Amino acid sequence: MSEQLLITDSQRQEIGDIITVLAQEVSRNIQTDTELKNGLLSGLAGQLLFLFKAHQLDPSSVDEALFSEKLELLQEQLAEQSFELSTGLAGQAWVLEYLNQADQDDYDAELLEDVDELFTQALDYNPWPGEIEMVLGLSGYAPYAARRSKYSDQTKLFDIIVSGLESTATYFDNGHIAWSQPKESVYRFDTDDKEKPEFNLGLAHGVPGMIGALLPALKVPSLQARVAKLVSGACDWLLENQTGHNHAPSCYGSCAGEDEPNSRLGWCYGDITIALILARAGQALDRPSYVDRALEIALHAAKRDAKSGYINDAGLCHGFVGLALIFQIVNQCMPNPQLVKATQYWVDYSLNEYRERGLEALYSFNGLTKEHEVDYGFLMGFAGIGCGLVSLLDDDVSWTDCLLMV
Repeated sequence: MSEQLLITDSQRQEIGDIITVLAQEVSRNIQTDTELKNGLLSGLAGQLLFLFKAHQLDPSSVDEALFSEKLELLQEQLAEQSFELSTGLAGQAWVLEYLNQADQDDYDAELLEDVDELFTQALDYNPWPGEIEMVLGLSGYAPYAARRSKYSDQTKLFDIIVSGLESTATYFDNGHIAWSQPKESVYRFDTDDKEKPEFNLGLAHGVPGMIGALLPALKVPSLQARVAKLVSGACDWLLENQTGHNHAPSCYGSCAGEDEPNSRLGWCYGDITIALILARAGQALDRPSYVDRALEIALHAAKRDAKSGYINDAGLCHGFVGLALIFQIVNQCMPNPQLVKATQYWVDYSLNEYRERGLEALYSFNGLTKEHEVDYGFLMGFAGIGCGLVSLLDDDVSWTDCLLMV
């Protein structure tokens, strides 16, 4: 555990107890839900990731036979999957590689070679024709490539990702670079004027996500110069398009051009993950000015509470346990007492919510029904909440590379 974040023994016990309850709930779900899909963000793969993390913490909390059965099922059905990160092969294969790497002595180097070949053939378009963000689009293949690159050469796949983002970028006369939402993107806010550029500012669907997807490719020597140009140009654009400052609720809105930004606080949108991406880029490129600005943005976000951050549930995407995790990661990247304080705030907030309302405190808010509902998934529900809580205890946030955070 980080020496700066002080979780008391009683809090550790509380967090451990919650993880055990969540492991029981998720185990029951993967055993009984006959319609459960295999995806990472809402399906079986993400729930298996949590059960693996829970087992590492406390082996007695997970039925190993059930886990093995469902993991085998996931592997058997890979050929039937679509490709994208959210519900498809990119996310599921990332989980399999993560689990494969957990036991380095028994690592199977050939397990996903067919997936490598499939991606390099199927994604080789220039210009890239589809979604470019990470949930459904091109940037969502970067976590798989980055995870695989720890043990195998992923130059081909990284080259495809870089080429696709080069082909879809907007290049400004001053050297700045950004990515407008494709005309037919399901994530466009403005669907009336599809010719109008729309520069999304969320990590999930916007420019920060493209930067995050490119960062691991900086480690590929043959791509380094091209990637550095894209990353630095995009960071410069991002900093130029900060419209909110100390007087504003947030530094950034959901899209560029908002005069009085007031974004939520979360992973998907908001200042704190923008700050994280800028800091990581600054460190990777040796640009201290990016890190300095990132810290300013992060400290502004650290002042916000549940009300000003529009927090209405617990999940990784935009909930209170998610924020405890994100501030933990940001503090690892840029250690600062105020970031420790913010992490502690969200830890305390999370435990207080659970004490008051029990498991219902961890339900996901459904934007359509306006009700809080049971969700077992990774991005919005129990599995991701459980992963976040495990990281508060073991200080291992390496798995968040699947969400472009490390």
